[in-house]
Amino acid sequence: MAEPQGKGELLPEDVGTDDCLISYTHIYSPDLLTGQVAFITGGGSGIGFRIAEIFMRHGCDTVIASRNLDKLKEAAKKLSAVSGRRCLPLCLDVRQPESITAAVDETFLVCSSPFQCSGQATRQKWPTAFFSWLAGPPPM
Repeated sequence: MAEPQGKGELLPEDVGTDDCLISYTHIYSPDLLTGQVAFITGGGSGIGFRIAEIFMRHGCDTVIASRNLDKLKEAAKKLSAVSGRRCLPLCLDVRQPESITAAVDETFLVCSSPFQCSGQATRQKWPTAFFSWLAGPPPM
């Protein structure tokens, strides 16, 4: 947890917690990400949690993923409550390619309902880097 550097210095309200912001001022249009689904690894805490919250506050539904499903479920409840958006918690280990594939497959199964994926979100159109990584590092 960050400590104040000087006397009387105030820390941001979210330092040291994984709670949603008490208030939020939209920098961009509140509906900027409406109709989109974000897949966020590490979304149960820290930076991933905050990214999910900001995306959801801009209309995006999210999938948050990590190894700790209990933590993810708690985070998903908080995020949905503050934003009114859907948040799907999925357990995966980014060090295990088959775990990633299973989570992506589950996302697409759930994505049709209650999530609405755009026509662009198909397994064949995932970034080439994802599939390259699953196949292993490029030859040197």
